[in-house]
Amino acid sequence: MQRKLAALALALLTVTAGCAGFGSLSTNASPQSGGDRPAGDAGAGKTIQVAATGQVQTAPDRAVVRVAVTARADSVETVRRRLAENASRLRSALEQAGLGADQVTSARYDIGQNYRHEENSAEPRFRGQHAFVVTVNETDRAGEIVVTAVENGATRVENVQFTITQETRNDLRERALARAVENARGKAAVAANGTGLELAGVHTVKTVDVSTSPVTRQALDYAAASAGGNGAPTSFESGSVTVTADAVVVYNATSA
Repeated sequence: MQRKLAALALALLTVTAGCAGFGSLSTNASPQSGGDRPAGDAGAGKTIQVAATGQVQTAPDRAVVRVAVTARADSVETVRRRLAENASRLRSALEQAGLGADQVTSARYDIGQNYRHEENSAEPRFRGQHAFVVTVNETDRAGEIVVTAVENGATRVENVQFTITQETRNDLRERALARAVENARGKAAVAANGTGLELAGVHTVKTVDVSTSPVTRQALDYAAASAGGNGAPTSFESGSVTVTADAVVVYNATSA
């Protein structure tokens, strides 16, 4: 990343400020004899360029549960029929739980050879799966959704993810960027002090990356209570969702 940023400056001076990130100082070069100076470049001075990160944490307001219906049999038709029956049962149960059709979507469907059959002839010849993504904005219902799924056709719980809605994401993105720019100001001040300069306003700001880190509970494989197992848990610890923004800010600078 430093190589990319170095290309923006005609002359580069690395400043170590005793903290993460980097700073760079550049000055405009004099135009070549007989050459044309770019418009708007007259009087341009030194600049200090820094990269900074800002983070905001919040409680999740959306839960995403990924479950799958699986089936094995010696014929493709039987696998297809069992998948259809269990998928229909699962959808009906979730609908009765108050979920709309747009909250339960198909994520994956496939039927193929069961490779365990090659090692053990007692194993069925074919296997299939129909995976679903179930989305609810009431995060405390995640456990309830898992229980409903495994007791009504789902044979595998892939994971439960706690994240945020797009509206919340947009709001936190702005706050994370504001913190990134605020942190950049502190780094630029340190860089300026170390090179005998003074900051003279922002020249440009560039957003490098904005990311969201949801909380994921993985490796969930519960037996349905009706099958004699202990059933699925009724609640999960959701934790906090982190939104991170990275920005590159170029400041104008003058001699102190």
